[in-house]
Amino acid sequence: MLDEYGAWGSKITVGEVQYGAYGDILDFLNFRMETADSCLLLIENGKVADSIGLSRSLLEHYLLFILMCRGRKYFRIQDLSASMNEREFKERLKEVQNQVEELQAKGGGQCLEVRKAPRVSRRLMYVFEGLKSQDDPDFMIPVHYFQFQQFRPEMMRLKDEDYFQYYEHEPETKKVLKGHRDEAALNYKFYLSYDGLLECLELNDVIDSAVIARIEAHYTFLGKFLHPTHNAARDLHDQNNVYSGGTVIGMRQPYSKVAVLLASLYVCYTVAGLLDEAATLIEGAPEKYISRAGTEEIRRLTVSVSESFPYFWFLFNDPPLWDRFNYCVHHANDDELRAWGGYTGVPKERVPFDQHIYSHLERAVGGASNVRCGVYQSPILRG
Repeated sequence: MLDEYGAWGSKITVGEVQYGAYGDILDFLNFRMETADSCLLLIENGKVADSIGLSRSLLEHYLLFILMCRGRKYFRIQDLSASMNEREFKERLKEVQNQVEELQAKGGGQCLEVRKAPRVSRRLMYVFEGLKSQDDPDFMIPVHYFQFQQFRPEMMRLKDEDYFQYYEHEPETKKVLKGHRDEAALNYKFYLSYDGLLECLELNDVIDSAVIARIEAHYTFLGKFLHPTHNAARDLHDQNNVYSGGTVIGMRQPYSKVAVLLASLYVCYTVAGLLDEAATLIEGAPEKYISRAGTEEIRRLTVSVSESFPYFWFLFNDPPLWDRFNYCVHHANDDELRAWGGYTGVPKERVPFDQHIYSHLERAVGGASNVRCGVYQSPILRG
């Protein structure tokens, strides 16, 4: 996939009008492919835990990239915390919601809905669809495209007066800078933070509660290798309960084959997701901007990921056979098994996600049998 991505640019035919947003989005993707390549280099050099930690960054960028490509809805926040108590705020929320519904019933108004803003008190969230291009009113630009480009973490976190300055700002300038800092903090909270990304993805009907649960599990697991977590890397090794003492780079026992596989699967599935988003964006571009997408080979490769490695349950793929088998062993009765034609036919919405990522993959690539449910054959041996 990385090789094909590098070759993809020469297969895209630009239309009669050049539109810079497509180039910017592919430029964003260029650096995500560099991160993926770095993950693979770490795996090849036996640095599996570091690759998994870096995959956390890749996952966050993937969530952001989805919104940059198809985040159709955006919102504006109205802060009423200083002017209303909680009772007054609830009354105002209901009043505004009724007003919006009345306008919609008459076929007017641009606001889609009004709700309480998440994670902050007494703020209204007005939801709209699209940021229209002035040159092309039928073409919508996701707001995350601008939020990402405009965000500066130093503006949000650092106060000029705490650092070297050539001259001290006037009081009025300090007030303006504080306003910029507060605005940057709110934009980050609502649009670019991890919680903000999930809320925006849900707002845009990209994810539901089941997908959120899977994202949370993967995000938390990957975070153990990014933030200080006791024995996170050790647990991925063979004979990980052996403490040999002395000094060594990492651990004398090698990483397990399952750990190497897991690190590789994270890179594989995330790259496939990023490429699918980019391909869909380029394929859907107006012909005056992109006359040929050239995505045929990319699509073939991304589809092959879930077909070749169906035992890894990532974000948007269906429950693997192991999860269906395991669910039926512990929760399905005989009548249900007969109705489903065996564990392979269990409805996917009945199968919950296993939060224990590493041990789950260990079981998924092994084999198992059950008197009622039959045999689950290892996908590795079967392949």
